[in-house]
Amino acid sequence: MKKITLFVAASLFAHMAFAGDCTITVDRKACPGKEVDALKPYNGKNPTDESKKLDSADACEKFAEKSAKIVRKGTLSEKKVTVKFDGKDLGKTFDEKSECK
Repeated sequence: MKKITLFVAASLFAHMAFAGDCTITVDRKACPGKEVDALKPYNGKNPTDESKKLDSADACEKFAEKSAKIVRKGTLSEKKVTVKFDGKDLGKTFDEKSECK
């Protein structure tokens, strides 16, 4: 049992040792008259940065692509996400546009 526990712990440590820092910058464009509502969850800050430990640049790109989806339609007209992995700009931008109501 101790060998299994040590193996699992070593595997988790090795996995964490190879994880890199994925940093995305999210720039949001609010619909007219919705500026306060659009930025309220971010304390009025725009753009915002978010970091996450991920295994690879590909995983980081997928995280950025998913983060570019507009969830609050009618509040945001555009959302643009740029991505860096371990401090290196991956040169990709993910964006989505939505109609304002």
